[in-house]
Formats: sequence, structure tokens, C-alpha cells
Amino acid sequence: MLYLLILLLASSVLAKNYTERLIVGHFPAEFAFGVASSTYQVEGAWDADGKGRSIWDVFAHQPGHIKDGSTGDVSDDQYHKFKEDVQHLKWLGVTHYRLSIAWTRLLPDGTINNINQKGIDHYNAVIDELFNNNIVPFVTLFHWDLPQGLQDYGGWENDTIIEHYKNYADLCFKSFGDRVTNWITFNEPFITSWMGHETGINAPGIKDVDAEYRTAHNLIRSHVKAYRHYDQRYKTAQMGRVGITLDTEWKEPRTESPADLAASNRAMVFRLGWFANPIVYGDYPKIMKDKLAERSKIQGHAGSRLPTFTAAEIAENKGALDFLGINHYSTNFVQSTTSDKTKPGFFNDQDVAYISTNKYAWGLRKLLNYIKTTYGNIDVYITENGAADCGTNEDQVRVDYVKRYLNAVLQAIQDGCPVKGYFVWSLLDSFEWNSGYTVKMGLFRVDFSRPDLPRYPKTSAYFYQSICKEKGFTQSILDFRAFAKDRDEFVYGQFPAGFMWGLATAAYQVEGAWNEDGKGPSIWDDFAHQSGRIANGDTGDVACDSYHKYKEDVQMLKHVGVTFYRFSIAWSRVLPDGTLGSLNSKGIDYYNRLIDELLANNITPFVTLYHWDLPSALQKQGGWLNESIIDRYNDYAKLCFENFGDRVKLWLTFNEAYVISWLGHGIGIFAPGIKSPGTGVYQVAHNIIRSHVKAYHSYDTLFRSRFNGKVGITLDIEWKEPFTMSSDDGYAAERALQFKLGWFANAIFGNGDYPSVMKQYVAAKSKSQHLLKSRLPEFTDDEKRMNAGSYDFLGINHYTTNLVSDVPNTDSTPSYERDQDIETREDPCWEKTPVDWLRVNPWGIRKLLNYIKSRYGNPTVYITESGRPDVDGVDDQGRISYYKSYTNELMKAINIDGCNVKGYTGWSLMDNLEWSSGYSLRFGVYYVNFTDPARPRTPRKSVDFLRNLFSNNGFYKQ
Repeated sequence: MLYLLILLLASSVLAKNYTERLIVGHFPAEFAFGVASSTYQVEGAWDADGKGRSIWDVFAHQPGHIKDGSTGDVSDDQYHKFKEDVQHLKWLGVTHYRLSIAWTRLLPDGTINNINQKGIDHYNAVIDELFNNNIVPFVTLFHWDLPQGLQDYGGWENDTIIEHYKNYADLCFKSFGDRVTNWITFNEPFITSWMGHETGINAPGIKDVDAEYRTAHNLIRSHVKAYRHYDQRYKTAQMGRVGITLDTEWKEPRTESPADLAASNRAMVFRLGWFANPIVYGDYPKIMKDKLAERSKIQGHAGSRLPTFTAAEIAENKGALDFLGINHYSTNFVQSTTSDKTKPGFFNDQDVAYISTNKYAWGLRKLLNYIKTTYGNIDVYITENGAADCGTNEDQVRVDYVKRYLNAVLQAIQDGCPVKGYFVWSLLDSFEWNSGYTVKMGLFRVDFSRPDLPRYPKTSAYFYQSICKEKGFTQSILDFRAFAKDRDEFVYGQFPAGFMWGLATAAYQVEGAWNEDGKGPSIWDDFAHQSGRIANGDTGDVACDSYHKYKEDVQMLKHVGVTFYRFSIAWSRVLPDGTLGSLNSKGIDYYNRLIDELLANNITPFVTLYHWDLPSALQKQGGWLNESIIDRYNDYAKLCFENFGDRVKLWLTFNEAYVISWLGHGIGIFAPGIKSPGTGVYQVAHNIIRSHVKAYHSYDTLFRSRFNGKVGITLDIEWKEPFTMSSDDGYAAERALQFKLGWFANAIFGNGDYPSVMKQYVAAKSKSQHLLKSRLPEFTDDEKRMNAGSYDFLGINHYTTNLVSDVPNTDSTPSYERDQDIETREDPCWEKTPVDWLRVNPWGIRKLLNYIKSRYGNPTVYITESGRPDVDGVDDQGRISYYKSYTNELMKAINIDGCNVKGYTGWSLMDNLEWSSGYSLRFGVYYVNFTDPARPRTPRKSVDFLRNLFSNNGFYKQ
């Protein structure tokens, strides 16, 4: 009669519909806010200080069991770093921490005959550290890591395990029970039974369709034995409580038909009731017993595959818990089916079809109401709940998940469900069992690439911190987001009328003809001819042979439908030794022909004066380190203005001044290969800025009235996103922007001087290095006045985003990089490309443009390079996706945010010599066959995409 009443009540919950909504409200005063972890997943130190091997130590070391081939040997090394992690818990503001004890750390072979005092000492230290920081330990005795010594004797399938487990539990109660008052005997016995003993995808890797029921039977008996032992021997003195954690999805009927409602109830009974019914009511659920008895008989078994409890065991089982832990992550949609009765297996035994699984928070509310109606007013703790992702810091998915599910818990409490606490899974990114480290579930990111395994709070950590502080949900907490809601949304629309579309190349990368028709050598000619400088020994001697094939290139541009073509002039082709005295008319003629060919095809020439290829003769005089370069550059610029300015209306003085300074003169990996990271790098930049300013004013004074063109400079910059939400990382990200973009932009687009933060930091570092003055040069007052406003537009080369954290650098060696006290990295969730430095992150370009708008007064901007390398062949879907997403974010920046952007340039027109990478990277929308002397070009699929984008001037719904 009782069973029928329970079934009726449970069915009413199954049929009840809950809408998912969020409410403002607070939890009861004593509600436990916690986070969880487990020993094997976080501790590491797998064989340290006398610890024995567990089944997971053995399983993970066997090839093929773990997705990424990893193990938990080190994991988060919480064994040594527990004090640090307790401080993370304290920072979060949690009241409780759910941790597990490694059986093999206390009892290396699993038996009481071999006690390891160092293991006991370790957990005493952990528990004391928690107590000292006002955090309540919530301890799991068994989280899947059975001693291998016991597995060798049959493990959970051997009845002797029950006494071994009781002895282990007794040792824990005796050693830690004076401070631990919340005990979980087992975590997810379903997983141990089914995944460990039927499917074998978890340790110990047993594949036996009957073993799961035998295993579960002994797990239940072990729980009851430990519970009764605590109740009789320790409870009065220690005043603790003992429960068990069961895992279950909510089983939602696909329809409200009686058959599907019955299937839903059957699925709940097989999963939750399998363990909950014996512990609450003494025996297995009737549905389970009947189903398995019927199936076992058909399958030829003498008795049921489901073991039987004796009358004494049923009496002992009943009520053997003080609370119920629930691990819940998702909802299954199920329907009734008739499975093959001759086929044994846990899921086949149910006559239930599992249709789909979804992350519906109302499923948790339904589950809690189901538990209340099915098992009475047992105290419930949500002992695990959380979301997996690829490890991003701005983990909006996790924020939304915890927000929705914990809010559903609050609503369940308002329904009258006796829920006493909630634990997020998990504190740290860790070893996620057979997935290894391929998924991340932590509130804290762990950098597994570093030996010290540093932890960093994700956005979800800040979010959960606010919940713990408020003890519930305010409207501001409900509105909390890691990033703007529209950040990743694709929008349809058009760019402003007159928006310019182009593709780009650079002289040394495409022209070839390095020593033809009077051209002089450049520093890149020299650099590439030195052994070991360029990948595969490549050079730009021939490159794409655009010197001879420029007409074909123009037809390629016309086919794509560009508005303009951004190319560069080779200084040493028009002035072989860099000075006016060496004027080469054939070089002038070449660029005249190229410009005329472009105009004849209605393509605007967008000309870069200097794209890194300084004449070698000037380098011998000191190059950019010698102030004389300023006048030499100005002479060259005026020559170009005079010869081409009647047709060229868009000029760039320099491409990526940062690269010239740092890569060419700081670390020396680009031409001219000079390594002067502390001083030379700054002097070069100083002279580049002065050269730009002089050339700009030369154009303004001598040519603007004649030609009415515009002069700008191209600066390269990644968006610098704070690594965490800390103010220190926020300041570091701003500092990074100032040290890279502001280094050049502040003088030209700002107040005429270097950024104040740059001056302060370099001066302080220089002083600490016992230098008499800052390594950063100074502009005179006259220079500052000339610098400020020396532009008509700003060119921006943008490819990717960096995450930036504040890391004070104690190395006293002078260096531009170390001057900044920052560290940069990439988000693991951003799409990878063939180069480590370029991850795909479209929203960075929108943030960057808004930063430029606010910092520099919304100047006219052209995106003068943007793109990514992709496959050798023509099906470059990665490049198409890149251009689509980046230009869409660009359109948002213009149309929604009001950023003054006038054009976009894809890098590049064709595959070319990618500097020190040679021809190993392919950025082109046209494929170039470099093994063929004719250098044939073939359009990639991205050409068609760009043709459509350019002709539509935006995005239309199909």
C-alpha cells in the first residue's frame, strides 16, 4: 500500500510542468554554499609518502583508457598546494568544502594491517587548515579510488570488501571525526557499478553485464555497515552525520501518455531508486525486482540477476542515512519501449528509450520535489552540479548554468523541499576521469603547462563569490554576465556607403626580382641569405614574382572585387643605396606601371612606403638606430609623393613600427637581426616616430594642396583582454595596450609624447638597473608639438587577442618586454590556427576599435591587415569563417558603436614569403604553387566569399 502511494505521488511530480524562470531571493541562514573536488582528480602525489596504488592509478597508466593519454599522477598537486587552495576557498566565501580521502593514502593495500601515518597526518593538516579559515569540511570516504590491493581479490564483487570498507571508515571516523561532522560514504555508486563493472569505461575496467548488480549490492551493504558503525560508536560523541551521494539526471517523459509517464518513473527507479530505496525503505524497488526477475528467467538464470537482501539486512538498511547527497547535471527525455528481453544489461533491463539529454534547470527542481514526495523529508545536499567547457576564463556558460540551477534549488526550497546545501563542481580544473584534461569544470583555471600549476579565478568564480556573499540572488546577481550578451551574435546588415574593401601584400614578400633592373639589396635580402634565418632556407629572391606578374595580380584583385589594393614600395628598388643620389628610374617605372594598371581597373592604390625592407647601404650606417635615417627617410618619402602622388591618395608611412623595433632590433628574429632589447628597441621606435612625423609634415606642406591625399601610419595591435576580473589584471591589460599601441599612437594621435605609464615604468626599471636616466628617449617640446596630430588616419593591423595578467618581473636585465610587468597568453577555447600566436577571437576587433575611439578621439581608421593562415589547398573554410566573423564584429563596431572605420584589408591577396616562416604559412586567398617556376595562382573558396561580401557591402540573409 505504501509503495502504491509513493508511486502515485511520484507520478504527480512527473506530470507537473515547471517553467524555467529566475527569481530574486535568499537561501535559509544555515544553507551550505560549497565547492567540491575528489582526491584522484586533484591531489596528485600518486606514489608519495607511502601511498599505495588505487585502481585509477593502474587504469590511467594503461594505454587507451584516457582520452588524452593523461593520468592523475600530478594533476593539480593539491597534496602539496592545499594551503593555497584553502585560500582560494576563503576568497570565494564558501562555507563548506567537499573533498574526498584517498583510501590508499591511509591504507596502502586497503587493509587495516598497513596504516600509513603520513596519510593521516596529511588529511589532519588539510582539515585543520579548513577549520582555521572557517570552512566546514564535507568529506567523501570513497570517490571511486579503490586500493588495487583489494581489487586484486575481487574488489566490490567480493563480500569481504564490506569489512575492509568498514575498517577504513572507522579509521577515518577515529582520526578526523572530532572535526568532520559531515560524511559521505560513497560518491555515485551507480558510476562505480555501471561504468566500472558493466561497460568498463571507468576503473577497474570490468566488462560484465551481471557485475554491476553484484557491485551495487556490496556498495549498499558497505554503506549501511559504515553508517551503523558510526551511529553506534561515534555519533553521540562526535555529533556528526553520515549520508551517501547518488547521481541522477531527471527523467522527463517525452509525452504525457501513461506509457511514457510509467517509463519516466521506471527510469527514476532504476537509477535513483536502485540505491535510495534500500537505504530509505530497506529493499530494492518492486519495479526493479519484478523486471529483473522476469528478464533473468528468460535469460536462463536460476535466480534474479539482482541480488537479494536478507530480512535482517532489510531491517538494517532501512533509514541508514542522515542526509542524501545528489549529484545532478542534466535532464533525460525518455519514452516507453520494449527492449530485447534476452539481452542483459542495466539500460536494456528498463524498457525505456533515452531520447535526448538537455541542460534544463527545471529538471533539478522536479528532481528535488520527486525526492521529497518519494522519500519524505530527508535532508538533501546538492553535492555536485556544474558545467564542462574547454577552459575559457570568461566562462559565461558556467555562469549561466550555476545561476539557473542554483536558482532552481531556491525555488525547490520554496516548494518545501528540505535542501540544505549546494556544491559547485568543481573548485579547480582537474583530471576529469576518462576525459583526462580535455574538458574543464573548475571555477579556477589551472595552467597544466607550468610546473607550479598556478590557479586563476574564472569569471564564474567571481559570480559564485557574489552569491556566497549575498547568500542568494539579487537582481544584480541575476544580471551578472561575463561579457555583453550580443558579443558573439552574428548580425545582418550593411557597411556604410563608400566603405572600402581591399587586400594587401608587401614588396619583399611578393615581388621577387631582388637584384633585377638596378634594385639594391635590402636588409631582408641580406637576412634571408644568411643560413638559419628563414624556415627551410627560403628567401624572397623570387617569391610570387609579382615584379613580372603584376598584371595578373591586378586581374586577381579585380575578380575579387576589391575597392583598393594595399602594396608597398621597395625603398631599394627606387633608391638602391637609400639616397637620392642613387635614383633608379626602372624602379620608378615599375611602380608607375603597377599604379596605372590598378587605376585602369578601377582599383585604388593604397601605398605603404616602408614595409621593413631598409636599403642595406643605410643599415651599414646604423639604420634606424642612427638619427640620420630621419632625413634619408624623408627624402625617400618626398620622392614617392612627387612621382606617384598625382594618382596615390592613400599613404602609409610605416607598417607595424612595433615589429621593426622589437622583432628587428630587440630580439633580432627579423631583419636586421639586432639584439638590443633594453635600449636599441626604444631608440629605433623613437626614430621611426620622428621619421613619420617629418614625412607627414612634408606631405602636408609640399604636396597636400597639389594632390589632396591622406597620410597615416599602420600600427599592429592585438586586443589585450584582462586575464581575470581582478583590478591588477585590468591595469595590466591597459598597460599592455599602452606599451604596444600607445608606444607609437600616443605621440601621433594623442598628446605628442609617450604614454605616461610607459614613461613611469621604463624610468623605474632603469633606475633599479642603476642607470642615470630612463632607457626610453625623450621628445623635445617642439617635437611633441609636431608629433601631435601628425595623421590623417590610423591604419590598424589586427589578427588576434591576448589575455593579459599582472606579473611583476624581477629580472633586472633591461628589456622592453620585462619593462611592462605583464604576462600574455591565449584562451584555450579560441580556435587554433597553424601558428601559435594567432588564435581566432572575433570580438577582439570590436573591443579594440572602441578602445581607439575612446582613447584617441575616434580618428579615421582603416583595418590595413587582418587574416589567418589556413590549408595548403583551396578549401579554406577556416579563413572564410575568420573573415566572416571578424568583419561582422567590425560592422557592429561601426553601425552600433559609432567607430569611424572606413575600410578593411584582408591579408593577403596570395600566399607569399611570410618572413621568418618562409613559405610554410599560407595567408593568401589565392593559392600559389612555389614549386612551379611560373608561380601559378589558384583562387581559394575564400575568394568567392569575399566577392560576395564586397559586392553586397555586408551580410544579407539568404
